[in-house]
Amino acid sequence: MTRIEDQAKRLDADYLALSQLFDQFCQLAGSLAEQYHFFNWPDYEDTPPLSRAFTLLGEPRALRLRCQPGERGSLHGLLQIVDEEGEIHASLGYHADGQLLLESGRLLDNPPALLLKLLLGTVWHQAPHEGERQPH
Repeated sequence: MTRIEDQAKRLDADYLALSQLFDQFCQLAGSLAEQYHFFNWPDYEDTPPLSRAFTLLGEPRALRLRCQPGERGSLHGLLQIVDEEGEIHASLGYHADGQLLLESGRLLDNPPALLLKLLLGTVWHQAPHEGERQPH
């Protein structure tokens, strides 16, 4: 095989691993909605691949996976919480093997805790910061 074919196979494998981890993360993180009532995580929905629609404090949001190039030709996954306009409110990166970027541990070590961290980051992102005025 050529080097390009090897690279393509590695990228395909990374993409598959990232998307499988995302699906598993969504399945395991859904239990958090039963504990906290500030978001709704529907059981059944028609959403695009690598995306999960939910509501946070009554506002529509989506948890989505974006893949981006990493070191040595690998792919990284970015879990992002975005609003309806596509603005990113919180983000968490991970490798295809599940290792978190800039965090300790792996993506599936404690999905509810990681989702809660992303949700709290989203709430903080949309809350007015000290010294800023709310538009009327």
